[in-house]
Amino acid sequence: MAAGYGWVQSTAIRAGDFVFVSGVVPVDPESGERLNGTLTSEAHRAFRNLQLVLEAAGASLERLVQVRAMIYDRIEYDALNRVYRQYVPKGPPARTVWSVRIIDAFKVQLDAVALA
Repeated sequence: MAAGYGWVQSTAIRAGDFVFVSGVVPVDPESGERLNGTLTSEAHRAFRNLQLVLEAAGASLERLVQVRAMIYDRIEYDALNRVYRQYVPKGPPARTVWSVRIIDAFKVQLDAVALA
């Protein structure tokens, strides 16, 4: 898989029956440009990027077993949930949400585990 945005890492690693994804942030996959927007707009881009990474690794959003979402401010928890439900509408996977300072001032970052 491709290196993560702005730092050295693997965006996804397949290990056995699982795909481990880390560091998914709201960047345009074509240009590599960072999206500066609301948490809602950044979360939509991050989930679309997660979908692209999972599909490239032979998985999908429907096969998620765990999601770890980092958001810049806990006051945005409800906004994240509204976006999350659009991309993960059925049988939600295990999930943790943290309010943290994210590198390069992104408003959201996703890590996930899915069945391959």
